[in-house]
Amino acid sequence: MNPAVNPAVPDVRLAGVVIGGDAAPWRSIGLSTDPTGRIAFANGALEFAPASEGIVALAIDGLDDLPTDIEGVPLRQGTTVPAVEHPLGAFEIDHVVVMTDSLERTSQAVTDALGLECRRIRETDTVRQAFHRFADQGGVRGCIIEIVENPSVRQPALFGLVLNLSDLDEALAGMGTELVGAPKPAVQPGRRIATVRGGAGLGVAVALMSPDT
Repeated sequence: MNPAVNPAVPDVRLAGVVIGGDAAPWRSIGLSTDPTGRIAFANGALEFAPASEGIVALAIDGLDDLPTDIEGVPLRQGTTVPAVEHPLGAFEIDHVVVMTDSLERTSQAVTDALGLECRRIRETDTVRQAFHRFADQGGVRGCIIEIVENPSVRQPALFGLVLNLSDLDEALAGMGTELVGAPKPAVQPGRRIATVRGGAGLGVAVALMSPDT
């Protein structure tokens, strides 16, 4: 099942991914904060909620009638901010991951809430995934919402995110093996991905990926 790409993408943008904790451990791996305390990329920012844990919510720009959640995944109004440069070489959020017990139901809920149609469904022997995409920002590709089906999940929840880097090998050399795992082939042909270890203290699942060539 591979739905056709919908050419009429609404101007709904990812303003931010709200993460529990503070920015200090993220800065320690080579990410920079802007004057507002956000870690801003070309297509969205990381915002921080000190009294919380995990990924708290998605902040959305461009939709006035925003629901409070998508099947329990919290949403809030947000405003996009300019990107800043990062020593790590991260320049955009490739995707955020939502885990669900029902791919079709949650995918339809994303479309109903945000107006973002499912662009495709990927199915293998071990995983089913659906992909929605926010509107582009300033010519930069919009962040993807990747929905992953997992029958053991009790309710849909934000699981993690992936950052695109200009030079993955350089970044991994600077971080060291105690902070990040060895790179492996990504789902996207020709790209590689490496998982940040829990010892980095980010508090959420994060992976780093080589750029799309």
